[in-house]
Amino acid sequence: MAEIFSGFVIGYALSLLFTALAAISIIDMRQRSPFLQRAIAPNINFIMLTVPVSMLAFLVWTAFGMMMGLFYKAAEAAAPAGSLGSPNGAFTIAVVILGAVTLGVIYYAFERRPAWRVIAFVTVTVALFGWAMPYLSRAARFV
Repeated sequence: MAEIFSGFVIGYALSLLFTALAAISIIDMRQRSPFLQRAIAPNINFIMLTVPVSMLAFLVWTAFGMMMGLFYKAAEAAAPAGSLGSPNGAFTIAVVILGAVTLGVIYYAFERRPAWRVIAFVTVTVALFGWAMPYLSRAARFV
């Protein structure tokens, strides 16, 4: 259960970061995208946009975090050996690969280099799920 709760906590932290980055990115992209020009009124700034983005981000990222907690629990049962500075090296390697694949898909889908915000967010996501979540769940077991 500690693994699932740790995933929830990490997912919540990522939802806060995602809300800020997504709202700013959407406002920046509004000038270049005809769809966003029609969808978002010109008088809406990124602070006004954070409420709907945060509602969706909270649901999505906490659910994703709980799923990652389940995957971590399964990885602990299957291969509990630590490496790469993590209590579970197999899980951490899988998270790093998932982050690299995500950046590859984004690069392929948009046919250009991802924005620095996307690269930074994926890097933070990999660090939090790959290293912080295993330590957080291990610490929660001893409380």
